Amino acid sequence: MSVVPFQMEHREGILRIHVQTFEPLALSSRVWQPCQQVESLDRDCLRFVYEEEGLKGYVAAYRLDDTHFRMNLIVHPDHTGRGIGTILLDKILSETEAAGGQYLQARLLENMPSSRAFMSTRGFTEVHVMRGMSLHSRDFTFDMWEPLGVELSARGLVMTTLRAEFERNRDPIENLAKLHWFARQGWPSPDPTLDSNASIESCRSLFTDMNCPEYFAIMKCGAEYAGYTCARNRMSLTAVHPDYRGIGVATYLKARNLRECINAGDDHFESATANPAMQRVNEKLGYKLNGVAEVRFLKML
Repeated sequence: MSVVPFQMEHREGILRIHVQTFEPLALSSRVWQPCQQVESLDRDCLRFVYEEEGLKGYVAAYRLDDTHFRMNLIVHPDHTGRGIGTILLDKILSETEAAGGQYLQARLLENMPSSRAFMSTRGFTEVHVMRGMSLHSRDFTFDMWEPLGVELSARGLVMTTLRAEFERNRDPIENLAKLHWFARQGWPSPDPTLDSNASIESCRSLFTDMNCPEYFAIMKCGAEYAGYTCARNRMSLTAVHPDYRGIGVATYLKARNLRECINAGDDHFESATANPAMQRVNEKLGYKLNGVAEVRFLKML
């Protein structure tokens, strides 16, 4: 047996292991792509392979900040259960600690129970599960949400779009960045030990290159942004300011936005969330769990 540093000639072999592991799951048809253990291949990071009469496994850890790393680990499906994963894990743990790592994140598919058990028995703690959801236009109706729109309007809440805000010569990017910064309060974190106090300035980058601004929906109360959503976004991200939660803002925003997208010809939508409240909102609108779920783990080194 031999664990050696990754070299570029290993890349194709690792990708073949990836295909054999994940192709049967047909994940390529999904908009949201969960971790598939090869995200690190194009990073300059800690990377090792297990070779014994051919390439059998791969492990890597890439830096998130000074003390936090995220791991990829994959073993050829024909060679699992032989201790290869344990050997690779021990190697990356020691190398990560030597590089100053104090926390190691890992992510894997929920429907891989043996991998989930492997992580749990080796000191990794489950933080939360990110669940994919899908909606077909035939399963959505807007009429039932009309009364909610009337209620929100009576509270002074109105809907607009990112394009309309640009056309009014406003600064929607700054307002969206502030909204996003405040909305992150209470969101599930994949790593509670990781500093999540991003600056408002860093939040601006989320909105500076937004596709289809005419379908990016914003809820306002006066000049203040109360929420946003866009079903055409890759991840269908939705955010509501804490001051406007619990009154149906997310539900109505998403419902109106879905109606606009469906009227424009869209018929399939996907979302992913680890937030039980947002999952309930999606279910009310007709979204269903699509079976793609990513378990997020953390190990303190």
